[in-house]
Amino acid sequence: REPLGVCVGIGAWNYPFQIACWKSAPALACGNAMVFKPSPFTPISVVLLAEIYNKAGVPKGLFNVIMEMAAKGIKPVTLELGGKSPLIIFSDCVLDNAVKGALMANFLTQGEVCCNGTRVFVQQAALEAFTKEVVKQTQNIKIGDPLLQDTRMGALINKAHLEKVLSFVKQAKEQGAEVLCGGDAFVPDDPSLKNGFYMSPCVLGNCKDTMTCVKEEIFGPVMSILPFDTEEEVLERANNTRFGLAGGVFTRDIQRAHRVAAGLQAGMCFINNYNVSPVELPFGGYKMSGFGRENGKAAIEYYSQLKTIFVEMG
Repeated sequence: REPLGVCVGIGAWNYPFQIACWKSAPALACGNAMVFKPSPFTPISVVLLAEIYNKAGVPKGLFNVIMEMAAKGIKPVTLELGGKSPLIIFSDCVLDNAVKGALMANFLTQGEVCCNGTRVFVQQAALEAFTKEVVKQTQNIKIGDPLLQDTRMGALINKAHLEKVLSFVKQAKEQGAEVLCGGDAFVPDDPSLKNGFYMSPCVLGNCKDTMTCVKEEIFGPVMSILPFDTEEEVLERANNTRFGLAGGVFTRDIQRAHRVAAGLQAGMCFINNYNVSPVELPFGGYKMSGFGRENGKAAIEYYSQLKTIFVEMG
């Protein structure tokens, strides 16, 4: 395999440092240079990464940060886009673990995670117990300064995004969903945080597949709970979306877990956990959630090109 030459990376504000590493590390490892454009909301993280590369001995000019760019021509791309991922909870699950997984799938990084499992399908027999426990634990989430050890949720990226997320909650109520907890702007006790864009994590009940909160990516701490009866039914409903980034299933039946994971139209599936993404595993989506993969061997292959050499020895 040979390097491609100069590669371009475009960052996002929800994981500014991690995404820059995901793109630049395999590119540089394959012998390429990279020009990286960070999000205008979080430019400093990538500048720090450039300083780290410089101190580590990466030659000047191999990793370049710019704040705006334009390009013409046809270029190969890898795109990891949005998602509206399903989280399927069967009645035979370990309830405490399923609740833990649902919290991780919805409220990690204030819900500003593209692969979050925000459509939480719960089998009817477990619906009442699951809903009761997930609401209880959601109400106990500590909101505030993310640098403090006991904080579990920080502020959203900016005022405009906070207002957008809150508008989704308002629209959900208008369409018949029930707010079981949260869904309001929040002011932490610490006066130094009063200007932050905080909201209380929200759990929505009485949701229907046709509701906007179920169909569209909210990108905030809003969980939608939807009941289901059978495996066949939930697979059909889970796949009824233009997105296909991730999916999850909680069950004690490992054969069913693998059967459901195989049936989900998603680039990454979790069984009895969620949002665990080791750097060794490829990450990317199906359908409108993008194409190409970050991380793992797939990233090395993407940032290099295959050359075939045929030699006759006789």
